[in-house]
Formats: sequence, structure tokens, C-alpha cells
Amino acid sequence: MQRRFPNVISNFTVFLMAMTAIISVLGYQAEAAPVTEKAPVTPQATRPDEAPVGFARGELAMAISNESSWRKSQETKFAYKIGSGFDSFANEREQAQYFNFGMNGDFRAQLMSGLSFRVKGGATLNSGYAQSRFGDNVGSSGIFLQEAVMNVRAVESKFVRAYIAGGAVDQGALEASLLVSRQAFPGVRESLVIGSSKEFRIKVWAQQTIPTSKTLSTKTVDAEVTPSFFSETAEIAIEPSDILSAKASVTHFAFNSLPSAVALESVIYGNTVNEIGPNTSRFKYRFDGFMARGELNLQLAQSFGWNLSGYAIQNAGADEGYRNAQYIQTGFRLRLPGEIEISPAVSTFFIEDDAVPGFYNSSYMGHNNRQGFGGMLEAFFQRQRFKLRAEFADSDVINFNINQSRQQTMTISFETFYEML
Repeated sequence: MQRRFPNVISNFTVFLMAMTAIISVLGYQAEAAPVTEKAPVTPQATRPDEAPVGFARGELAMAISNESSWRKSQETKFAYKIGSGFDSFANEREQAQYFNFGMNGDFRAQLMSGLSFRVKGGATLNSGYAQSRFGDNVGSSGIFLQEAVMNVRAVESKFVRAYIAGGAVDQGALEASLLVSRQAFPGVRESLVIGSSKEFRIKVWAQQTIPTSKTLSTKTVDAEVTPSFFSETAEIAIEPSDILSAKASVTHFAFNSLPSAVALESVIYGNTVNEIGPNTSRFKYRFDGFMARGELNLQLAQSFGWNLSGYAIQNAGADEGYRNAQYIQTGFRLRLPGEIEISPAVSTFFIEDDAVPGFYNSSYMGHNNRQGFGGMLEAFFQRQRFKLRAEFADSDVINFNINQSRQQTMTISFETFYEML
């Protein structure tokens, strides 16, 4: 007898109704009792002042050291935020429900002129119930690293800027979770930015990284060749007025020498593999393709804005019917009294079996061999500096796979804004 599918949609509907009521009450209270915000800290470049004439050599060295210390630089900052949430996942054979609490940190330091360091990460605690065959979509407690890079400003002028960053590079910069999810890959990124950041900007950037799991393990077996993930992106962003802003980009990507352990695990994520074995599994197709991405934002009124974004992926190394992926999202922003911003959105997506290696992309949408839809509702309380978020995704399989079935995922979360220390 087939197991009854958990009714996640009804729980999501009940939450949206409750969330609307909470937003109405908090909005009334926020307008009645405004909260004073901290003044934002504007980054400024600093240099040591010249020492007065007559300083001894030792005193001069100490004065320069004290004034130019990275600890005293206005670029050196540490910010943190906290959050908690509830996650629910279910398919025909598995289910999981758990509560989580986490803290994120963002540390930046200006070590010297043209050289800076940034590290982002956090810790998460999870508690709940899970029934899973493969361990996917199951939360775990621990410490995670989102990014840790040393950044060199090779060129810095009004219209041209060039940067080189090395370390653990955040792949969230690609803004395409169907290609690769937010995680840190060790490697190098080079960026060239032309134009002002307000009205017109051209950005060309490339990265050469080693694809890893979230534990920074490459999953290699024995003496396999070190895997690599290369990408090159050209991006144009325009903002001709306060009403309109748009962005478009084209990315070439390539995964090379992926180990057999990654191929073996990717079988359960929808990929096509030639053999099944810890030392013999190999992807049937290579992963070398292109992604086109676009974004449009319209501020139709002072309190109402609309946005549309999406991307398409094609793996030139796979056959037709196995190589394409697409994601489209649209939504609007509504500003309410009390400096509250409501942002609902809906999305649709599909990804064929071998568009990308399923080991590295989003588990929330089911990795590969999926088609489905999603919904999101976000409420920003700007005076109180926190947000509530509810997100839902429903994805079914495109082609029959014994390891995959229709799945539903839901997340309800609370998160504060970053606060400076």
C-alpha cells in the first residue's frame, strides 16, 4: 500500500494567514512607537598623518604603526546577525522536520592600502526528526564557512577598478542555485569593473576553483586528479533612473576531472552515470556550457515595485533532452506604514538530467531531473531591523528515476539585520 503524502501545502497556507495577522499588529505598533536607528557607517580610506618635526626615529615608527594599524582603520568592521527557522521536507519515501537556530558573522579588515581581508561564516544548531535514505535535505549542527578571501585592488580609479581575490570563494556570486548552490570553493577570482556603480557598469570576472562539498572535501578516491570548476562572466548593469534598473550577464562554466565518489552520489540526484561503484563511477557526459541571466526592476510608485529575474543553462557536453535548465521568478515589493516592506514572489523551474553535476546544486529544488514551482513571502521590518520569510517549493521528476520522486520543501524563518560591533 502506497504511503500517504504529507500535507505540507495546508501547513504553508495556515502559516501565511498567521503571518499576515502578525504583520498587521507589528505594523501598527511600529508606527505608534518608532525606534531610533544607528547611523550607518560609511567606509572611508585612511592614511597615517605626517609626524611632527623633531620626533625621534623610534617614536616616529611607533606613531606610524599605531595610526596605520588595520585595527584602527574605518574599513575594519565586524557585523553579526542571528536567526531561527523551521524546515520541512517530504517525498514519497522520506520526510524530515526540524528547528534550527544560527548566528552569522561578517568580518572585514583593511590590512593596508589596496589589500583587504573578508571572512563570512557562522554556526547552526538543529533539532528535529528525519527519515532519509540518502541524508539529503536533512539539517545538521555545525560551523560553516561562506567565504574567506584576501582581496587585492590592482587598479582603483573613478571609472576602472580591478581586483584579485583568493581563498575560499563564495559561489553565491553566480546567483544561480540550479548551477551551483551557495558554498565556498577554494580558488582565485579576478574582476574588472568599468563604469560608475550607479548608472552604468560593465563587470567581467573569472574564477578558477576546486569544487568541494560543504565540508571542503573534494570526495576524491585514491590518487585521482584534482577536480576544477572554471567560470567566466560578462555582466552589464544599468540604472538610468530611480524607476528602472536592469542587469544581464552571460557565463561560461566547466567542471573538469570530477571524482568517482561525486559521480556515485550524483546518481541519486538525477545524473546519468556509466558505472555504479565507489572507484569506477563516471559521468556519462562532460559539463561544459553556458548560462544567460537577466534581471529587471521597476519602481512603479513610491510604495510599489515589480521585479522579474531568471536564467537559462545549457550544457554543450550533453545530448538534447539532457542538457537544459531554466529558472524564472517574478514578484513585487509593497511598502506599508511603519517602514514595513512586503515582498511576495512566485517561481517556476526545470532542470534536465545532465545540465550540471547534481552534487553541487540546490537540494531545495531537488537537484536534477526536476520540474516544479515555488512561492516566497518576505516581510522586512526596517525600524526593528528584522525580517520574516516563508518559502515553499514543489518539484516532480521529469524522467523516471528509481531514486527520485515528487518532493515538497517548506521553510519558515526569522532573521535580524547585520549589526555592527
